[in-house]
Amino acid sequence: MNLHFSALVLFVLLLNRLQPQNIPTEPTALPAGVLTALVPFPEQYCEDQFGDRRKRGCGKQFASHLKWMEVVVAPTGETGILIENQNQGFCGTAGCSLYLVVKADGTYAQVLGRLGDVGTLKRFVVLKETTKGHFNVQIAWSDGQGHSNYRWNGSRYATQD
Repeated sequence: MNLHFSALVLFVLLLNRLQPQNIPTEPTALPAGVLTALVPFPEQYCEDQFGDRRKRGCGKQFASHLKWMEVVVAPTGETGILIENQNQGFCGTAGCSLYLVVKADGTYAQVLGRLGDVGTLKRFVVLKETTKGHFNVQIAWSDGQGHSNYRWNGSRYATQD
């Protein structure tokens, strides 16, 4: 290998190490309509934190503590929004409240169990197997020893019995 080329490669590698690896970006807002699928949770949060269900700006504060990512839930490419609620009162030793919201007939609905589950975005896995046209999903438990499996029942993800 050419000595000058090797020196150039080494220089570029060193320069890249000095640059930040993750450039911070502004968090993107949840798609319009997703937050309404979580109602009454914003109102519950406002009541619990401030004693006022209608506190001005409280809904925005609630939304600012939601982490989310889009996941493909069906082989057709249908997507859902997986939400981790990191607001005070929604997290514990097992993780935070998790919700999976999908759009059907123009509106969003929470479809993970009846009320969601507990965990983190990192412990949620979309499996390759399908049931009724949707991928099965799994949430690993915080102890790392177990997990909850969910299958699509035609209208929502229900735990396997």
